[in-house]
Amino acid sequence: MMTFKAYLKKEFIEGIRQYKYIALATGIILFSILDPVMLKLLPSFVSNKIPANLIHQLFEFKPKDALANYIKELFQIGTLFIIFTAAGSINEEIYSQKIVFPFSKGANKSQIVLAKYLHFEIAICLLLFVGLFFNQYYANLLFEGQKIAVSDIVPVYFLLCIYYLFVISLTLLLSSFTKKNISAGILACTASYSTALLSQFEKLKKFSPYNLILLTSNFGSQDVKTTLVTTILLTLIFLVTTVFRFNSLEVN
Repeated sequence: MMTFKAYLKKEFIEGIRQYKYIALATGIILFSILDPVMLKLLPSFVSNKIPANLIHQLFEFKPKDALANYIKELFQIGTLFIIFTAAGSINEEIYSQKIVFPFSKGANKSQIVLAKYLHFEIAICLLLFVGLFFNQYYANLLFEGQKIAVSDIVPVYFLLCIYYLFVISLTLLLSSFTKKNISAGILACTASYSTALLSQFEKLKKFSPYNLILLTSNFGSQDVKTTLVTTILLTLIFLVTTVFRFNSLEVN
């Protein structure tokens, strides 16, 4: 347990030194503020190209539209920041030989993987909380219509946390099979975005983790149980496989 705590502390210190938290905050929080502002300004940008009587019909946004747009941007762009921040977590330890010293002090490989995962889990859940809070505030401030309540935000927050914890477990797994950060990042992005393609098939949709993004965008929780169970199960399988893979690697 002391090794786990020491390695978790080391991950937080490295996260600060390597600006990982700034990268994660950029991908998660920046769009929570920019999206409502851009939606508010959008009618002004196109006012010279569209008749005035159509602008209000085409661009009449409500607070929940702004939140749905933020969730979409988070998946399309925020996912890139999250994946490439975590892509070097395992392969850098092995191939840059950073792991040699902790091993010489008796560090446990399983605890190292779990410490890395927990470190990202805490950071992403905290940043998602802040991002949704900012988005709720600016969306309610800038747009008229039914306001976003805290009760609307709570299920969205938990579903997004579960989806991005799945993404982190997938990224750590692929990082353990690759030597370069860029390779792990590209593979993880491909796999993550492929879940959106899977959801295009109605019979497979409920088994795709991306269904959590769709449900949060539509503020619905119907048929969420199958998706939740599948996503959590995949997350656990990826983590266990990463631990086995890490244990099988030789460190010189």
